Amino acid sequence: MDGLHCRGCGRHNTARAPEEVQKSPQQPLDYLTEKQSDFSADLIELARIPSISSLPEHAGDVEKASKWVEGRLKLAGLEDVTVLETGTQPAVFGQWLHASGQPTVMIYGHYDVQPVDPLELWAVPPFEPVVKDGFYRGRGVDDDKGGLLQPIQALEAYLKTVRSLPINVKFLIEGQEEVGSPQLPALLRKHKKLLSCDYALSADGSQINEQQGGIAIGLRGAVAVEVEAQTVDSDLHSGVKGGSVQNPINALAQFIAGLHLPNRTVAIEGFYDNVRDITEEDKADFARFPYSDDVEMKSLGALGPFGEEGYTTLERRWLRPTLDVVGIYGGFQGEGIKTIIPSKATAKLSARLVPDQDPEHILKVLERHVEQHAPPFTKMTFKLLGFRAAPYAMPRDTLPNRAAAKALELVFGNTPLLYREGGTIPAMALFREHLGVDMTAFGFGLPDDNIHAPNERYRVSMFKKGREAYVHIFQAIADLGSAAAARAKEEL
Repeated sequence: MDGLHCRGCGRHNTARAPEEVQKSPQQPLDYLTEKQSDFSADLIELARIPSISSLPEHAGDVEKASKWVEGRLKLAGLEDVTVLETGTQPAVFGQWLHASGQPTVMIYGHYDVQPVDPLELWAVPPFEPVVKDGFYRGRGVDDDKGGLLQPIQALEAYLKTVRSLPINVKFLIEGQEEVGSPQLPALLRKHKKLLSCDYALSADGSQINEQQGGIAIGLRGAVAVEVEAQTVDSDLHSGVKGGSVQNPINALAQFIAGLHLPNRTVAIEGFYDNVRDITEEDKADFARFPYSDDVEMKSLGALGPFGEEGYTTLERRWLRPTLDVVGIYGGFQGEGIKTIIPSKATAKLSARLVPDQDPEHILKVLERHVEQHAPPFTKMTFKLLGFRAAPYAMPRDTLPNRAAAKALELVFGNTPLLYREGGTIPAMALFREHLGVDMTAFGFGLPDDNIHAPNERYRVSMFKKGREAYVHIFQAIADLGSAAAARAKEEL
């Protein structure tokens, strides 16, 4: 994709020419500094909206957040801003296409957030965000409300100062990333022409630490399922009936215990089909990565590293698949005790996938395993939870990656490292499948920001660095795109 296609560009108005923009990169940066308190207020305001996509009772809040994002795109100076309906949580689109001869870059992000339970573990109410001790604190301040605001604010800085951008830009901000982006494939197919682009950046993502920048060239995929064990029609007195029927919690525990072998590999036939081997190049990346098991475990309050034998922690986290129980319940959950044998017990399972695993294949082997390994006198039910995403691995040397490296070097003062992420952003693989573009992760959260957990936070310093980095990457893509076009012209 290093050639220049300029899909969707070529519109003209009285905006300043891109050549003039290239002479004035300092003006947008100065604007960011001048407006820092306003941009901070943006994040606080957006983070107050409890846009939890997985809970139906927050459907109105999700809609409210989409309208907020729509208004903020318009305020920044984007054109053709519109809400794209999906049937559930909508997406928001906007564009600026006046950089004639320059590539078009799509910026992806999401405004929905994770649930907040257990609420009692939060130091501040999750939807009453505050700035304290150098951090924004509240649900979504990192993932991904802080992330999506950075490119919007950087774009505004260009348009309010030099009145133009060095490249063409489109935005797609969705509202269901946290539930696996189930309607995103249909949306990409329906609006393929509108969403066409040369390159794509994800505002959802992270950096290595506050001093070291990095480019994630791979993420794991994921599927999620629910398994229910039922043994009787209704709850029973544990004294009167205890010892005469199967206990579904005991049965479910037996089933869960059988999901892994003693060496901690997943004990499901076909689970490791097509898993790509870890290469020497991968291992060289890991060796350069600033990581220590001792430091990591201490920071997490963990007793020690744990996982599949024969692999390092980073290898397991980034390039090996996993299967985890992420929720389990059954019987009496209140204080004290209620002496019953419950009728059913339930577990939620999440599998993280690596190149070249297929989510549909993994779902099939999981379902088959449930059917074949039901404990005695137990009815096992398998339910899909809708979250499925393919793993994503991208080429190292792409134009957006080179542009990201230039931008990160400017804001961090060192050469960024290539690494992987253990998490999942469904849009990355979907953009490749439906739009034919690779997506470069360009987010600025940090691993200790507690995303998806109580006490989510986002460093004020990283929110600032991210805005500045987007100013630089817009210019870097223009510079590298012009150089690529010049080389192509010489070769003709």
